[in-house]
Amino acid sequence: MPDFFDVLKGRRSVRSYSEEPVSEEQLQELVDLAILAPSAMNLQPWRFTVITNRQALADVNTRVKEILCEQHIAEKMKMENLQAALSAPDFSIFYHAPALVVITAEKGNTVAAIDCQLAAENLFLAAHARGLGTCYMGFLFFGQEDPKVREALRIPDGHEMVAACCVGHPAAMPEGPPQRRPAHIDWVR
Repeated sequence: MPDFFDVLKGRRSVRSYSEEPVSEEQLQELVDLAILAPSAMNLQPWRFTVITNRQALADVNTRVKEILCEQHIAEKMKMENLQAALSAPDFSIFYHAPALVVITAEKGNTVAAIDCQLAAENLFLAAHARGLGTCYMGFLFFGQEDPKVREALRIPDGHEMVAACCVGHPAAMPEGPPQRRPAHIDWVR
């Protein structure tokens, strides 16, 4: 087992995955470790959907790319490289990862949203400790109200997506830690 601080310092968002599938046992372990996250009043409000079906991932990818183009997200975010990527037929918002984990909670429950984000961070760190890569799937949020996306991701009525990540075996790991500005700290003594 790697040292916790090495895991914390070494985790990166992976955007290149091998074809190797992630086993159900590995994905189950990641969810089991995710739910060890803190939970307000121990309510444990999270619900997980794990998608490994390649066609389902391809369908969601296609629909979310359409939504991003329809809403002119790349232009609004001033991201020329995103616009080019969205027009490329082989671009996958999941970076061709073999698995997607979606965490949902009841709509409007602010505390649940926080708990689910904490569970997601546990999942990211656990995946890295096990030699797997993850990448947060922020683009999915643009499609979470779309009926086709909701159905494919099995988001239950009355629930909303709170976090999502792709999971897979890295084909390449990003280099070194990203540059971080020193934390701004206001000390009250």
